[in-house]
Amino acid sequence: MTDDDHPPAHAPTSPPARTPIPAPDRARRRDPVGVVVFVLAVLVVTGVQMGGTVLLVILGDDGIGSLLVGCFGVLLLAVPPLVLGAVLAAWDESPTDDGRRRHRRFLWSLLGGQAAGAALVVASAAWAGSPVWLAASFIAVGALLTVGALVAGPALGERARRRVDELGAPVEWAAVTPAEIRRAVRSVALTFALTFVPVAVALSFVPTDDDTGFLVVAGGLAFIAASVACVVVLLRLQRQLVALLGRDQDRARRIGRAVLSRREVDLSPDDERLSARWASVTAVTLPVQLAQTELLFAGLVCQQLAQALGGDGGFATFARVLVVCMAVAMVAFVPLFIVRIRRVRRWAEARSHLLAPAADRTTTASSPAAGGDS
Repeated sequence: MTDDDHPPAHAPTSPPARTPIPAPDRARRRDPVGVVVFVLAVLVVTGVQMGGTVLLVILGDDGIGSLLVGCFGVLLLAVPPLVLGAVLAAWDESPTDDGRRRHRRFLWSLLGGQAAGAALVVASAAWAGSPVWLAASFIAVGALLTVGALVAGPALGERARRRVDELGAPVEWAAVTPAEIRRAVRSVALTFALTFVPVAVALSFVPTDDDTGFLVVAGGLAFIAASVACVVVLLRLQRQLVALLGRDQDRARRIGRAVLSRREVDLSPDDERLSARWASVTAVTLPVQLAQTELLFAGLVCQQLAQALGGDGGFATFARVLVVCMAVAMVAFVPLFIVRIRRVRRWAEARSHLLAPAADRTTTASSPAAGGDS
């Protein structure tokens, strides 16, 4: 039997390496379900807060104190479920004992906030003489929102994990370019203009005692629309952070603490590289978050100005208190954001050499040596 009788030997084959998804292909790979659910959740929470305020005004005794207490109670009942659902959808539960303890403390703090909200709603109803069913309805809505968050959050997280497995490749990280920033600014400005002009023109035909009041209303709606446009930009940038950290909550917390806190945090070389990229993206997202917050408060202030300046009674007083509180918040948020923006920019600038992919850094480092040998 000769060697020709044997089939040629083949080296064992290994599965092909997963090729990262290039940046231009991301638009075709995006899953809109998470964005739609998040927007709907924000609308539901906003509707609960606004509807609760209206009911408290209609069914209360026109007292500003009970109205403020009731509105704050409704806020504590409605917002924690939104935060809970977002966290459960974005992060996997930590496998470490310390991470599980932090998760339990987080859950108990949210439940404690809702319990405080329920107590405030009951106190407001007793103070204002509101019907018993009103406070019970607020508490029931808060409980339903919590159940919805406990169901929808993990479901969205599981969907995100399945989608990563279906794609079969990680999303390639890329720095945010100046062109992307300019496009985001244009989209926000265009949203403001396309909202303000038609609304102002339409309201100018509505007969009112105030000849310029329609401009304030149109400006308020335009500010809120621009704030929503900033949220869309933030969701787009959030994918960059997901591409970096995945769903590892412990790693994200460690890197965030290293970049934003004043304390020294030991990072591995891989985490050091990720922290540079995380800081470079966060240096863009933080100004967008500041703009979104300021635009939202500006829109809410405009919506309350007419009642605050020209109305009488408890609701007018409530509007004045809201305007003052939101104006103070607008001023207070600015230095907080500026401090964080400066920290992430300093971190990214100090580690700019780590932003390039490892292969590019190796090629760059070896180029002088190669030139010297020739």
